[in-house]
Amino acid sequence: MNQVSKQAYPGYHRHQSGQLRSIVLAALVHILLIGFLWVGIRWQNKESTAVEAEVWDLTTREAAPKPVILPDPPPVVEEKPKEPVPVKEEVRQEDPEIAIAQEKKRKLLEKKKEEELQRELAEKKRKEEQQEKLAEQKRKAEKLALEDADKKKQLAKDKLASDKLFKEQMQRMTSQAANTGSGGSGVVAKSTGNNRGDPSYIAKIAAKVRSNTNFSAIDSTAGNPTVEYHIDLLPDGSLRGAIRKLKSSGIPSFDEAVAKGIEKSAPFPRDKSGEVPPSLELVYRMKEE
Repeated sequence: MNQVSKQAYPGYHRHQSGQLRSIVLAALVHILLIGFLWVGIRWQNKESTAVEAEVWDLTTREAAPKPVILPDPPPVVEEKPKEPVPVKEEVRQEDPEIAIAQEKKRKLLEKKKEEELQRELAEKKRKEEQQEKLAEQKRKAEKLALEDADKKKQLAKDKLASDKLFKEQMQRMTSQAANTGSGGSGVVAKSTGNNRGDPSYIAKIAAKVRSNTNFSAIDSTAGNPTVEYHIDLLPDGSLRGAIRKLKSSGIPSFDEAVAKGIEKSAPFPRDKSGEVPPSLELVYRMKEE
Protein backbone atom coordinates (compact mmCIF):
# COMPACT_ATOMS: atom_id res chain seq x y z
CA MET A 1 0.00 0.00 0.00
CA ASN A 2 1.56 3.31 -0.95
CA GLN A 3 1.72 6.56 1.06
CA VAL A 4 -1.17 8.17 -0.73
CA SER A 5 -3.48 5.39 0.24
CA LYS A 6 -2.48 5.65 3.89
CA GLN A 7 -3.36 9.33 3.94
CA ALA A 8 -6.61 8.86 2.05
CA TYR A 9 -7.84 6.37 4.61
CA PRO A 10 -7.45 7.64 8.16
CA GLY A 11 -8.63 4.21 9.71
CA TYR A 12 -5.93 2.39 7.89
CA HIS A 13 -4.22 0.83 10.98
CA ARG A 14 -7.51 -0.43 12.37
CA HIS A 15 -8.45 -1.96 9.04
CA GLN A 16 -5.06 -3.59 8.75
CA SER A 17 -5.42 -5.17 12.25
CA GLY A 18 -8.87 -6.63 11.38
CA GLN A 19 -7.56 -7.92 8.08
CA LEU A 20 -4.77 -9.77 9.90
CA ARG A 21 -7.22 -11.43 12.20
CA SER A 22 -9.32 -12.48 9.22
CA ILE A 23 -6.32 -13.96 7.49
CA VAL A 24 -5.35 -15.94 10.59
CA LEU A 25 -8.93 -17.16 11.04
CA ALA A 26 -9.19 -18.08 7.36
CA ALA A 27 -5.89 -19.92 7.53
CA LEU A 28 -7.06 -21.83 10.59
CA VAL A 29 -10.34 -22.73 8.92
CA HIS A 30 -8.50 -23.88 5.84
CA ILE A 31 -6.16 -25.99 7.89
CA LEU A 32 -9.09 -27.62 9.70
CA LEU A 33 -10.96 -28.12 6.45
CA ILE A 34 -7.92 -29.61 4.76
CA GLY A 35 -7.38 -31.97 7.71
CA PHE A 36 -11.04 -33.01 7.66
CA LEU A 37 -10.97 -33.61 3.94
CA TRP A 38 -7.73 -35.60 4.18
CA VAL A 39 -9.10 -37.86 6.90
CA GLY A 40 -12.40 -38.37 5.05
CA ILE A 41 -10.78 -39.20 1.76
CA ARG A 42 -8.38 -41.73 3.32
CA TRP A 43 -11.28 -43.38 5.14
CA GLN A 44 -13.41 -43.71 1.98
CA ASN A 45 -10.70 -44.69 -0.45
CA LYS A 46 -7.19 -45.19 0.64
CA GLU A 47 -6.02 -45.40 -2.94
CA SER A 48 -7.05 -41.79 -3.75
CA THR A 49 -4.80 -39.19 -2.16
CA ALA A 50 -5.75 -36.18 -4.29
CA VAL A 51 -7.94 -33.57 -2.60
CA GLU A 52 -9.57 -30.71 -4.33
CA ALA A 53 -10.46 -27.65 -2.25
CA GLU A 54 -11.63 -24.18 -3.06
CA VAL A 55 -9.99 -21.34 -1.13
CA TRP A 56 -11.80 -18.06 -0.72
CA ASP A 57 -10.14 -14.78 -0.32
CA LEU A 58 -11.46 -13.44 2.98
CA THR A 59 -9.87 -10.03 2.44
CA THR A 60 -12.80 -8.62 0.52
CA ARG A 61 -15.70 -10.38 2.20
CA GLU A 62 -16.50 -13.11 4.53
CA ALA A 63 -18.91 -15.69 3.36
CA ALA A 64 -19.85 -19.21 4.23
CA PRO A 65 -17.61 -21.68 2.50
CA LYS A 66 -19.07 -23.45 -0.44
CA PRO A 67 -19.59 -27.15 -0.02
CA VAL A 68 -16.76 -29.15 -1.36
CA ILE A 69 -17.82 -31.63 -4.01
CA LEU A 70 -15.73 -34.70 -3.66
CA PRO A 71 -15.22 -36.82 -6.71
CA ASP A 72 -16.80 -40.23 -6.78
CA PRO A 73 -14.34 -42.95 -5.88
CA PRO A 74 -13.20 -44.87 -8.90
CA PRO A 75 -15.06 -48.14 -9.39
CA VAL A 76 -13.28 -51.16 -8.08
CA VAL A 77 -12.50 -53.35 -11.00
CA GLU A 78 -12.15 -56.99 -10.14
CA GLU A 79 -9.29 -58.41 -12.02
CA LYS A 80 -10.11 -61.74 -13.56
CA PRO A 81 -7.46 -64.39 -13.18
CA LYS A 82 -5.58 -64.78 -16.35
CA GLU A 83 -6.11 -68.05 -18.05
CA PRO A 84 -2.90 -69.97 -18.44
CA VAL A 85 -1.67 -69.93 -21.93
CA PRO A 86 -1.61 -73.52 -23.21
CA VAL A 87 1.85 -74.63 -23.91
CA LYS A 88 2.10 -76.39 -27.16
CA GLU A 89 3.90 -79.65 -26.83
CA GLU A 90 6.59 -80.10 -29.25
CA VAL A 91 5.85 -82.99 -31.52
CA ARG A 92 8.88 -85.12 -31.72
CA GLN A 93 9.30 -86.81 -34.99
CA GLU A 94 10.47 -90.34 -34.42
CA ASP A 95 12.93 -92.01 -36.65
CA PRO A 96 11.07 -94.38 -39.03
CA GLU A 97 13.69 -97.07 -38.57
CA ILE A 98 13.27 -96.92 -34.79
CA ALA A 99 9.47 -97.17 -35.16
CA ILE A 100 9.82 -100.17 -37.49
CA ALA A 101 12.25 -101.86 -35.10
CA GLN A 102 9.90 -101.28 -32.16
CA GLU A 103 6.95 -102.66 -34.16
CA LYS A 104 8.95 -105.77 -35.08
CA LYS A 105 9.91 -106.25 -31.44
CA ARG A 106 6.28 -105.89 -30.35
CA LYS A 107 5.11 -108.43 -32.93
CA LEU A 108 7.89 -110.83 -31.90
CA LEU A 109 6.84 -110.59 -28.26
CA GLU A 110 3.19 -111.18 -29.20
CA LYS A 111 4.21 -114.20 -31.30
CA LYS A 112 6.24 -115.65 -28.42
CA LYS A 113 3.33 -115.16 -26.04
CA GLU A 114 0.96 -116.84 -28.49
CA GLU A 115 3.32 -119.79 -28.97
CA GLU A 116 3.74 -120.17 -25.23
CA LEU A 117 -0.02 -120.11 -24.77
CA GLN A 118 -0.43 -122.75 -27.48
CA ARG A 119 2.18 -124.94 -25.81
CA GLU A 120 0.43 -124.61 -22.45
CA LEU A 121 -2.92 -125.51 -24.01
CA ALA A 122 -1.39 -128.50 -25.83
CA GLU A 123 0.29 -129.72 -22.64
CA LYS A 124 -2.95 -129.32 -20.71
CA LYS A 125 -4.87 -131.23 -23.39
CA ARG A 126 -2.22 -133.98 -23.42
CA LYS A 127 -2.44 -134.38 -19.66
CA GLU A 128 -6.24 -134.48 -19.79
CA GLU A 129 -6.13 -137.11 -22.56
CA GLN A 130 -3.59 -139.14 -20.58
CA GLN A 131 -5.74 -138.97 -17.47
CA GLU A 132 -8.81 -139.94 -19.49
CA LYS A 133 -6.89 -142.84 -21.03
CA LEU A 134 -5.74 -144.04 -17.61
CA ALA A 135 -9.27 -143.74 -16.29
CA GLU A 136 -10.58 -145.70 -19.30
CA GLN A 137 -7.96 -148.41 -18.78
CA LYS A 138 -8.91 -148.59 -15.13
CA ARG A 139 -12.59 -148.92 -16.01
CA LYS A 140 -11.81 -151.66 -18.53
CA ALA A 141 -9.63 -153.49 -16.02
CA GLU A 142 -12.38 -153.30 -13.41
CA LYS A 143 -14.93 -154.48 -15.97
CA LEU A 144 -12.71 -157.37 -17.04
CA ALA A 145 -12.12 -158.27 -13.40
CA LEU A 146 -15.86 -158.33 -12.77
CA GLU A 147 -16.49 -160.33 -15.93
CA ASP A 148 -13.68 -162.70 -15.03
CA ALA A 149 -15.11 -163.11 -11.55
CA ASP A 150 -18.58 -163.73 -12.98
CA LYS A 151 -17.11 -166.12 -15.52
CA LYS A 152 -15.27 -168.03 -12.84
CA LYS A 153 -18.42 -168.21 -10.77
CA GLN A 154 -20.37 -169.46 -13.78
CA LEU A 155 -17.66 -172.00 -14.63
CA ALA A 156 -17.70 -173.21 -11.05
CA LYS A 157 -21.48 -173.57 -11.18
CA ASP A 158 -21.30 -175.36 -14.54
CA LYS A 159 -18.59 -177.67 -13.25
CA LEU A 160 -20.63 -178.52 -10.19
CA ALA A 161 -23.68 -179.19 -12.35
CA SER A 162 -21.60 -181.20 -14.85
CA ASP A 163 -19.94 -183.20 -12.11
CA LYS A 164 -23.29 -183.88 -10.53
CA LEU A 165 -24.80 -184.94 -13.86
CA PHE A 166 -21.77 -187.01 -14.67
CA LYS A 167 -21.92 -188.72 -11.32
CA GLU A 168 -25.61 -189.51 -11.72
CA GLN A 169 -25.10 -190.87 -15.22
CA MET A 170 -22.12 -192.92 -14.10
CA GLN A 171 -24.22 -194.46 -11.39
CA ARG A 172 -26.95 -195.32 -13.89
CA MET A 173 -24.63 -196.56 -16.57
CA THR A 174 -22.28 -198.57 -14.42
CA SER A 175 -24.90 -201.16 -13.81
CA GLN A 176 -25.79 -201.28 -17.54
CA ALA A 177 -22.30 -200.98 -19.06
CA ALA A 178 -22.11 -204.71 -19.86
CA ASN A 179 -25.13 -204.45 -22.13
CA THR A 180 -23.71 -202.77 -25.26
CA GLY A 181 -26.39 -203.85 -27.68
CA SER A 182 -29.36 -201.77 -26.65
CA GLY A 183 -30.94 -199.99 -23.77
CA GLY A 184 -28.84 -198.04 -21.28
CA SER A 185 -28.61 -194.23 -21.32
CA GLY A 186 -28.86 -193.89 -25.06
CA VAL A 187 -25.10 -193.45 -25.53
CA VAL A 188 -22.91 -196.50 -26.10
CA ALA A 189 -19.14 -196.25 -26.53
CA LYS A 190 -17.27 -199.18 -28.08
CA SER A 191 -13.57 -199.12 -27.39
CA THR A 192 -11.14 -200.74 -29.82
CA GLY A 193 -8.28 -200.80 -27.30
CA ASN A 194 -7.32 -202.94 -24.38
CA ASN A 195 -9.94 -201.34 -22.15
CA ARG A 196 -12.94 -202.41 -24.16
CA GLY A 197 -13.97 -204.61 -21.28
CA ASP A 198 -13.87 -201.82 -18.66
CA PRO A 199 -17.51 -200.85 -18.06
CA SER A 200 -16.65 -197.86 -15.86
CA TYR A 201 -14.41 -196.27 -18.52
CA ILE A 202 -17.00 -196.77 -21.27
CA ALA A 203 -19.70 -195.27 -19.03
CA LYS A 204 -17.42 -192.29 -18.23
CA ILE A 205 -16.96 -191.47 -21.94
CA ALA A 206 -20.66 -191.88 -22.71
CA ALA A 207 -21.65 -189.61 -19.81
CA LYS A 208 -19.20 -186.90 -20.88
CA VAL A 209 -20.48 -186.85 -24.46
CA ARG A 210 -24.10 -186.77 -23.22
CA SER A 211 -23.35 -183.77 -20.92
CA ASN A 212 -21.80 -181.78 -23.81
CA THR A 213 -24.57 -182.46 -26.34
CA ASN A 214 -27.34 -179.86 -26.59
CA PHE A 215 -30.45 -180.61 -28.70
CA SER A 216 -33.72 -178.92 -27.73
CA ALA A 217 -36.21 -180.72 -30.04
CA ILE A 218 -36.12 -184.06 -28.24
CA ASP A 219 -39.73 -183.96 -26.99
CA SER A 220 -41.18 -183.01 -30.39
CA THR A 221 -39.28 -185.73 -32.27
CA ALA A 222 -41.06 -189.03 -32.90
CA GLY A 223 -39.20 -192.23 -32.28
CA ASN A 224 -35.65 -192.48 -31.03
CA PRO A 225 -33.22 -191.45 -33.84
CA THR A 226 -29.69 -192.82 -33.51
CA VAL A 227 -26.39 -191.56 -34.95
CA GLU A 228 -23.03 -193.36 -34.95
CA TYR A 229 -19.53 -191.72 -35.08
CA HIS A 230 -16.01 -193.09 -35.32
CA ILE A 231 -13.50 -191.20 -33.17
CA ASP A 232 -9.69 -191.39 -33.47
CA LEU A 233 -7.74 -190.28 -30.41
CA LEU A 234 -4.18 -189.26 -29.59
CA PRO A 235 -2.35 -190.59 -26.52
CA ASP A 236 -3.23 -187.41 -24.58
CA GLY A 237 -6.96 -187.93 -25.26
CA SER A 238 -7.36 -185.16 -27.90
CA LEU A 239 -8.97 -185.81 -31.26
CA ARG A 240 -6.75 -187.18 -34.02
CA GLY A 241 -8.30 -185.66 -37.09
CA ALA A 242 -11.98 -185.12 -37.82
CA ILE A 243 -14.61 -187.49 -36.51
CA ARG A 244 -16.38 -189.72 -39.07
CA LYS A 245 -20.11 -190.29 -39.25
CA LEU A 246 -20.84 -194.00 -39.67
CA LYS A 247 -24.63 -193.79 -39.58
CA SER A 248 -26.97 -190.78 -39.73
CA SER A 249 -30.06 -190.37 -37.59
CA GLY A 250 -31.93 -188.79 -40.49
CA ILE A 251 -32.06 -185.46 -38.63
CA PRO A 252 -29.08 -183.24 -39.68
CA SER A 253 -29.46 -180.82 -36.76
CA PHE A 254 -29.36 -183.73 -34.29
CA ASP A 255 -26.28 -185.21 -35.99
CA GLU A 256 -24.56 -181.80 -35.84
CA ALA A 257 -25.40 -181.39 -32.14
CA VAL A 258 -23.88 -184.79 -31.33
CA ALA A 259 -20.74 -183.98 -33.37
CA LYS A 260 -20.28 -180.73 -31.40
CA GLY A 261 -20.79 -182.63 -28.16
CA ILE A 262 -18.01 -185.06 -29.10
CA GLU A 263 -15.63 -182.18 -29.98
CA LYS A 264 -16.41 -180.43 -26.67
CA SER A 265 -15.66 -183.65 -24.76
CA ALA A 266 -12.04 -183.73 -25.94
CA PRO A 267 -9.61 -184.47 -24.46
CA PHE A 268 -11.11 -187.81 -23.47
CA PRO A 269 -10.21 -189.31 -20.08
CA ARG A 270 -7.60 -191.98 -19.47
CA ASP A 271 -8.46 -195.40 -18.20
CA LYS A 272 -7.22 -196.99 -14.96
CA SER A 273 -3.89 -197.88 -16.57
CA GLY A 274 -3.35 -194.25 -17.63
CA GLU A 275 -3.84 -194.90 -21.34
CA VAL A 276 -6.33 -193.61 -23.92
CA PRO A 277 -7.75 -195.97 -26.56
CA PRO A 278 -6.60 -195.11 -30.12
CA SER A 279 -10.21 -195.05 -31.38
CA LEU A 280 -13.83 -195.22 -30.27
CA GLU A 281 -17.15 -195.92 -31.92
CA LEU A 282 -19.95 -193.90 -30.39
CA VAL A 283 -23.60 -194.89 -30.78
CA TYR A 284 -25.82 -191.99 -29.67
CA ARG A 285 -29.58 -192.43 -29.20
CA MET A 286 -31.67 -189.27 -28.86
CA LYS A 287 -33.79 -190.52 -26.01
CA GLU A 288 -32.66 -192.53 -23.03
CA GLU A 289 -34.35 -195.90 -22.77
